[in-house]
Amino acid sequence: MVEFSSDIDAARSGDGPIPRARVISWIEPATDSDLSTLSKLYRLTGEGYYRIQPELGRETTCVLIQRYLLGCIRDGVTENEAIQERYETAESLHVWFRHLVAMDDTSSVLSSAASAVKNLYLENGQEVRDAIETGFLEHALETSALRPYFEDWAFDARLQMSWNRALAWGETHPDYMAGLFQQIPRKDEE
Repeated sequence: MVEFSSDIDAARSGDGPIPRARVISWIEPATDSDLSTLSKLYRLTGEGYYRIQPELGRETTCVLIQRYLLGCIRDGVTENEAIQERYETAESLHVWFRHLVAMDDTSSVLSSAASAVKNLYLENGQEVRDAIETGFLEHALETSALRPYFEDWAFDARLQMSWNRALAWGETHPDYMAGLFQQIPRKDEE
């Protein structure tokens, strides 16, 4: 973990403004393998996004989110409550993609993230591949608007079988997970 971990903790527990430059100074040196720091930054940008002044911005925020979520899927941490486990993260990745596809002007972010998911799949073993296929891709492909970001899988022999299985699931269960998410009350609604 990097030496500014306590600074991130202080920012998370506070209620005042957080200088954008300071947050960036924490994000930039955090390595993809430092999931503890990335987890804290991920939560900071989620819980305290509007306290970051001036606004952190979509590009920086999305790069951080992508690094954290893909790192969690890659590393499969199981004994640290502060870091999401592999399948929980695959679900978070799906929710993030659905959030982005519902927003304007996010095509480049989605394209970049979809490419990173593909690379993660290709660069890792069966455990990671299974999590991506069954924990993320099947559910992403339930949403027809997300399918174009992954269509290249259909034409790559290394990805084609996963694409076919995930697409079959997605077409058979249109927006299934989205419907479940809508039925589950959020913490602030309970």
